[in-house]
Amino acid sequence: MGVLILNSGRCSHGRCFFCGYGRIRGNEPTPEKVDECFDRFFSQLSDNEVKVYGSGSFLDERQVPVESRAHFIRLCKDKNVGYVQIESRPEYITADVLSEFKGLDMAVAIGLESADNQLLNEINKGFTVEEFEDAAKTIHDVGFKVRAYLLVNPPFTNDIDRQLRESVEYALKHADKIVLINTLPHSNAPLMRLWVAGEWNFLTKQEFHDLVAEYEEDERVEVEVETFRFTPSFSEQMREKLDGVGETYLTHPHYEVWHDYIIRWYTPPEGRTLLFLPCSFRKPYSQSKTHHKIINVLKEEGGFGRFHEVMLSSAGVIPREFENKYPFNSYDWSEKEETPEIKKRYIQVTGERIRNYLTAHMKYYKHVVCYLKYSSESYQALESVCRELGVPLRNLLTQETYEAVQGESSPLQTDEAVGDLREGVKWCLRNSM
Repeated sequence: MGVLILNSGRCSHGRCFFCGYGRIRGNEPTPEKVDECFDRFFSQLSDNEVKVYGSGSFLDERQVPVESRAHFIRLCKDKNVGYVQIESRPEYITADVLSEFKGLDMAVAIGLESADNQLLNEINKGFTVEEFEDAAKTIHDVGFKVRAYLLVNPPFTNDIDRQLRESVEYALKHADKIVLINTLPHSNAPLMRLWVAGEWNFLTKQEFHDLVAEYEEDERVEVEVETFRFTPSFSEQMREKLDGVGETYLTHPHYEVWHDYIIRWYTPPEGRTLLFLPCSFRKPYSQSKTHHKIINVLKEEGGFGRFHEVMLSSAGVIPREFENKYPFNSYDWSEKEETPEIKKRYIQVTGERIRNYLTAHMKYYKHVVCYLKYSSESYQALESVCRELGVPLRNLLTQETYEAVQGESSPLQTDEAVGDLREGVKWCLRNSM
């Protein structure tokens, strides 16, 4: 199946509550640019089936000029393409335009989302089910097939099961295929703000599959649990300056949605030793002197890739692979400004985050170790939770060494501490075989 992601202008509607694609400004769609994109794609095509995706409508002449549409059709016929799938909103679907594709086996996909007009209005879809029906009839009358996209767990839905059931029953009356799509928050969409505000939440992969299980045996139904690589992505307009100490900078909503994601969606690499590490003033953490030394030891001892590095900080429990994502690369928490009350609260919040992380993900790890100062709030939280959960914990910094170097400005960077780390890594590698 040849898949073309067409970056050509933006959706003429571009106001759907859940969609960030329609708000992305693409290349200005001149015939020359679009034709060049088509030529490049078809020159590399080794299949006889083509699916075209874009942020909008293939049949919108402001996105795909008439001349380029004709060029696309010629290329399909020249390449003996057996099946073509395009996407369009209903307002661009007419018998005259569709007749240009005669001779091709084609399906037109429409983002119906729901069979409830009230919900369509709330998510600002910009058309009604009646307009979808008219478009579907036009497609069928010309001899082509209809695909309908339906959102599973859209916002503003009180009864997800009922909404899904009624939408599936309705869509199957008018479409040849339907695709059930797990609703996930796009960076540029208002739905992202709803998630951050705690007024809507995504389904986990298991929750989604449980919900759509009864439809999966129907050959007319396809399911998509993840239509894009989902991580919390904040637009520039949403980002905030997160420099400070206190409750606001400990349980900020931008940290909370990331923690929600890491617990409910993210899957750690399997079969490694979980290595908890401190945060650092310099961001991303790997650019700091302390982390440079840690990473060098792992590489030198053959442990790089056999440990999963996870930082503990005021911003949360942060796997290394997310260290350069906002807000983890854009905050500052000064230990000098901490009060006894703040320290106590830090331990409580961090402990709860660690507890959630280990409860959700401990099955993926062989061992749990850390390289932390014994006096740090992060270590206190980690040690307490591991003891509570019965999870064996080994600090790769020995108590004796820490007592000897704790007066240093950066005790984890001292030769003595790094020596402990090296020996601890060797121990882990010997005992994780």
